[in-house]
Amino acid sequence: MAALTGKRAAHGQSAADRRYAIRINVNIEAELVDQGRRPCTVLLTNLSITGCRFETDHPLRMPAPVTLAIDGVDPIEGEIVWAEGNTVGCHFLEPLSPTICNRIIRTLRDRQERA
Repeated sequence: MAALTGKRAAHGQSAADRRYAIRINVNIEAELVDQGRRPCTVLLTNLSITGCRFETDHPLRMPAPVTLAIDGVDPIEGEIVWAEGNTVGCHFLEPLSPTICNRIIRTLRDRQERA
């Protein structure tokens, strides 16, 4: 994302396409708490070590600090850095370790196998 790397996106490129880290497509419900401490359920649609994209009907400010809770991992601190409609981009304050990313992916696969 341009805001995170200092790089400029090509003209006409949407914020959702300004990716500079490898992203994994996911479909995971998570809980997000905004700076007003209001929890809401969001749908994560992709994930990288530096951030995520999610969908929500909950109004969020930008930029704004948030905490993301995903089953099986400690809360993740981040900041809302872009929004287009109900699609929102979040930059993590600290990059996720590969272990945490793998744990999230395993949680997703386990859910899919049980469904």
